[in-house]
Amino acid sequence: MQQTTTIELPSNRKIWQISYPLMIGLLAENLVGVVSTMFLGHVGDLELAASAIANAYYVMLFVVGMGFANGAQILISRRNGERKYRQIGGIFENSLYFIWFFSALIIVVSTLFSRHILGFMLDSDEIVDTAMHYLDIRVFTLFFSLGCVVMRSFFVGIEFTKYIGMAALVVAGSNCVFDYILIFGKFGLPAMGIKGAAWAAMGAEIAGFSYFVWIVLRKVNLRKYQMFRFKRPNLYIMVQTMNVAVFTMLQNLLSLCTWLLFFVIIEKTGKENLAASNIVRSFYILAVCPLWAYGSTVSTLVSNALGQNCRQHVFPVIRKVAKFSIVTSCIAYIPVLLSAQGIMSLYTKPDTQYLIEIGFRALYVVGFANIISAFSWTSAISATGNTMVALFVESITLVAYLIAIYLLATYFPHNLELIWGSEIVYQIVLGLLSIWYFSGTHWQKKKI
Repeated sequence: MQQTTTIELPSNRKIWQISYPLMIGLLAENLVGVVSTMFLGHVGDLELAASAIANAYYVMLFVVGMGFANGAQILISRRNGERKYRQIGGIFENSLYFIWFFSALIIVVSTLFSRHILGFMLDSDEIVDTAMHYLDIRVFTLFFSLGCVVMRSFFVGIEFTKYIGMAALVVAGSNCVFDYILIFGKFGLPAMGIKGAAWAAMGAEIAGFSYFVWIVLRKVNLRKYQMFRFKRPNLYIMVQTMNVAVFTMLQNLLSLCTWLLFFVIIEKTGKENLAASNIVRSFYILAVCPLWAYGSTVSTLVSNALGQNCRQHVFPVIRKVAKFSIVTSCIAYIPVLLSAQGIMSLYTKPDTQYLIEIGFRALYVVGFANIISAFSWTSAISATGNTMVALFVESITLVAYLIAIYLLATYFPHNLELIWGSEIVYQIVLGLLSIWYFSGTHWQKKKI
């Protein structure tokens, strides 16, 4: 019989060893969008505004598939904790099959309906047309970007995160090069503007996925995990993964639909507010990457602990990671306090300097929202396998978030920092509901 008392609580060192490669990886990956935003800011405010909508729309499609990969990560972590290593390869490969089918389906749907959806939501036909120049190309990167997410889920699930950061650096580095060449037209190529940003993302994601495949072949014990056998798709494994992932997929979809609505509401307050918000968004995405990394760490450690029948480790793990999250966010807040206007100036050219005055105070707001972030607690809910509860918590939070956005944008349309204050509302409500969930005992009874 397994002695739970012999299994030690994860140390701070182990938490950091899992988290920091994820942190580096997420930062590098999201530099794809940040660098594109920075370059497009030097093309024009129309391209900057359109890329805000286009990126939010693309990410909405992307995170639905990412929800399935998160479900796979939870299962892989649980099987790793149970020492059922030979089942991991089947989960991984069937996740790839599903993700690729999902990508093909999304490409078809996007090609047929995206223009109509954006046209219905936005007032500016010019922004719709420019956004579609990006989306018509970018949507095809789903095959590779979601493939990278499944690869990352495998490495996080088995607690072997060493190469995740390097893979993301491959994506970020190649994207910087491709962006510079294709957006501005270097080395004899024509300047492609926002289309160049989409093609650059395509090349970068292909490079990242290729690197992951190479690492799996070189560094992973394929026999131990029964990897790369590529047997026929197993419907039972897909359904088992979907049972865990479906509510996470819905949760991600709701979150990003709300994120898209956030920018749609801001678009109605003016193109300048939308362009400035795209700059704030790109900084916010970088600042929140460490929090996402800690969320994945919590998910892995909590799921492993439950797989080892160590329920007594769950709360200490969450508290430890939450402390890491607060300290990291405070450190990341320092450059915002010192030079918010300097950060925004990186995204503007001389005739768009007015965007700095519109948006720099919003950086203070999103920095504070990150400090009080509840991502560690809500990630732990999904790790217990109660993804339906996580969806419920997220749904209630998003209702409060949308109400805050609407009211703030309606009554304070010229105060962008107040509109971004809805992020603080989001984190407070999410944290309170997550703590309420763990105050009971029913989370201990979930089997996956």
